[in-house]
Amino acid sequence: MNLKYLLSVALLACPTALLTAEEKPPPKRERAIDFNGTQTRSTVGIVLAATKDSIMIVDTEDKEKCVTTYPAHDRLAAGTVHKCVTPGFSYLLTDVRAGDIVLVETFIEAKITYCVAICIHERPGGTIPPGQLVRKTKPYHEVRNAKIALRDMGTAIPEHLK
Repeated sequence: MNLKYLLSVALLACPTALLTAEEKPPPKRERAIDFNGTQTRSTVGIVLAATKDSIMIVDTEDKEKCVTTYPAHDRLAAGTVHKCVTPGFSYLLTDVRAGDIVLVETFIEAKITYCVAICIHERPGGTIPPGQLVRKTKPYHEVRNAKIALRDMGTAIPEHLK
């Protein structure tokens, strides 16, 4: 997947693509994760870039397919997972690669939309690595990789992951 191609498609599709998270609200998809008394919002997108303190994605669910950069919340930027995040489903910014299809959990604090959690849903051309705090039974990354193998190659899902 060519990063320049993704960015050019995003810019053509959305004239506000270069706005930062502070300048536009995230899509309204409420979830039941409680973060400091605030519900988070989910955004599914393709990663264009990830640094130690932010993530830039093309929103695959937004009709405008806009590019948004979310600053990382303090804990995520420090390389830790917040207690509100389900163990095994969360990844650090250093785990994410350009081209990954991710679910980004965001919340607004002081009019800034922060990224509090990232879940890698698919890694085109590769396998999803273990997340933080991996579960002992049915680890998320193993289940997702097995489901992708079933979809792409018809490989049966192992019994211990069903």
